[in-house]
Amino acid sequence: MSEYNNRRGKRQAPKGPGPWTRYRDWVAGLDRKGLIRFRLCLTLAVIAVLLLAVGLWLRAWIRLPTVPDAPELPGITGPGGSQGLPNVDYEGAQLPDVTRSGRKEGYYTFLVCGQDVVSGATDTMILFTYDTKGRRVEAISLLRDTMINTKASSKRLNTVYARNRGDKSLPAKKRTENGMAALRQEVSKLTGIYPDYYVLVQWEAIGRLVDAIGGVEFEVPFDMDYYDSTPGQDLRIKQKAGLRLLDGQDAMEVIRFRKNSDGTHILGDAGRTQIQRDFLTAVLKKCLTPDIILKLPALVDIFVDNVETDLTVGNILAFAQLAVGMDAENNVKFLSMPFDNTSYKGASLALAREDELLELLNGGLNPYQGEIGSDDLQLMYRKSGGGYGVTNATLADPAVGKAQAPSAPKDEEDEPLREDDLIEENEPPQGEVPDNSEPAVPVQPGNEPQGDGTQGGGSPGNGTPGGEPPSDITTIDPSDIFPPSGGVPAPPDMGPAG
Repeated sequence: MSEYNNRRGKRQAPKGPGPWTRYRDWVAGLDRKGLIRFRLCLTLAVIAVLLLAVGLWLRAWIRLPTVPDAPELPGITGPGGSQGLPNVDYEGAQLPDVTRSGRKEGYYTFLVCGQDVVSGATDTMILFTYDTKGRRVEAISLLRDTMINTKASSKRLNTVYARNRGDKSLPAKKRTENGMAALRQEVSKLTGIYPDYYVLVQWEAIGRLVDAIGGVEFEVPFDMDYYDSTPGQDLRIKQKAGLRLLDGQDAMEVIRFRKNSDGTHILGDAGRTQIQRDFLTAVLKKCLTPDIILKLPALVDIFVDNVETDLTVGNILAFAQLAVGMDAENNVKFLSMPFDNTSYKGASLALAREDELLELLNGGLNPYQGEIGSDDLQLMYRKSGGGYGVTNATLADPAVGKAQAPSAPKDEEDEPLREDDLIEENEPPQGEVPDNSEPAVPVQPGNEPQGDGTQGGGSPGNGTPGGEPPSDITTIDPSDIFPPSGGVPAPPDMGPAG
C-alpha cells in the first residue's frame, strides 16, 4: 500500500496514538492525589447526568392532570368531548347547567370517600376543591344520611356506590367505576359540582398512613369506651380525652366512634362526621410539612395497596408537590353541610338547607365560571302536610310524597347493606298496595312551616301539582292544593278521614 502511495506521489502521515490511548496515558501519569481528584470529578459528572435524566423523566411523569370535560349526556356533547369519563346515560341522569359555563383556571375537584369494609357503604364522603393557582383547598363533608331522590329502599346517600356497582361477575375495577360514576352524579345533584376525580379509601389505610407519618396530634373531645362483639364487627374503642399523639390504632378507633357502651356521648351522623373532619384536618396539616417529602415512598406504597382512584400516582405526587408548605391554618378549610334532621320509615335522614348550602358552594368550592344556583340542585324537602318532594325533578318513588305514620327514627349502625337496599323498587314491598299514580312535579313551598315540628329544609324549585287523582283522600297533601302565597301559611294537616 505504501509503495502504491509513493508511486502516486502521496505521502502517508505517520501514525500517532489515538484519543483513548492518549487518555489512558494521561491518567497513568497522574500522581495519587491527582488520580483521586479525577475519579471524584468523574463520579460527580456521572451522577449529575443521571440526576438530570431522572429529573426530566419525573417532570414528564409527575404532572397535573388535564381538567376533564363533564360527561356526555344523550344528545349533549361538551366542548372537546369527554376525556375518558363514563357517559351519564342511565335513567334520570342529568348534569347541572352550571357545569357547562366553563372552568376557573387551575381548579380541580375530587370526591374522597371512605368505605367501610363491613357494610360496603361509603360512610365518609368529602368533596374537595383545590385551587392550584391560589394554593387553597376547600372541602365540604356530605352526610352519609343525606336523603336522595331514588326508587331504592334505602334513601341514604351512602348506599349509592354499593347499589350501582353492577353484577359481581364484572372486573373489580369496572364495578368501582360504575359505583363511583353513580355517586358522582348524585353528588352533582346535591352540590351542582360534578367531581373531576374520585378517591376511594379503605378506612384501614388511615391507620397505616398515620403510622407512616409518625402519628398525629389530635384533641380527643371526650373519653371513648365502646365494645361491639357482633360477628363481623368485633370493635373495641377505648380512648382517653385530651390532646394526644395518636398512632394508627388510636386513629382508627377515634374515627369509627359512634357512642359509649353506657349510652353517653351518642353521636349522630353529623357528630361522627365532625370528629372525622377534625381528624382529617390534623392529618392534612401534618402532611403539608416539608419533611413529609422523605416519607413519600412509604405513603405511595400505602396508597397503591389501599386506594382506588382514576388519578395516576404521578398526578397525586404533582398535587402533593404543590401542596407542601401550604398554610394549613389559613388556606385549608373544611366545611359541613347545613342540614335539618328528618326520618322516613324509621330511618334517620338529613335534608340539606338550600340557601345556606348555596352560600358555602359559591364561597370557594365552585370551580365553574358561572354561579351555582337553585336550578342546579335537586334537593329533597319535607312538605307541610307530610311526605317529601324534590326540587327541579320528579319523585323517583311516588310513595315518598305521601304522609307517613309517625315512627321513632333510628340511626343506622355499621352493618352489611341488606339486599333490598341495593335494588330499585320495581315492585312494592310485601303487604303494601301498589301505587299506580304518576309521580307529581313538586310545588314551590317557599318558607312554609314544616310538618311534625321539622325545621325548614331549604327553598325548593318551581313546579306544579300533577298526576292522577289519589284513590284515598287521606293521601292528599294540602300544600299541593293550597300552595302558600303572600306569606299566608298553608292549611294544617287534615289527618285521617272519619
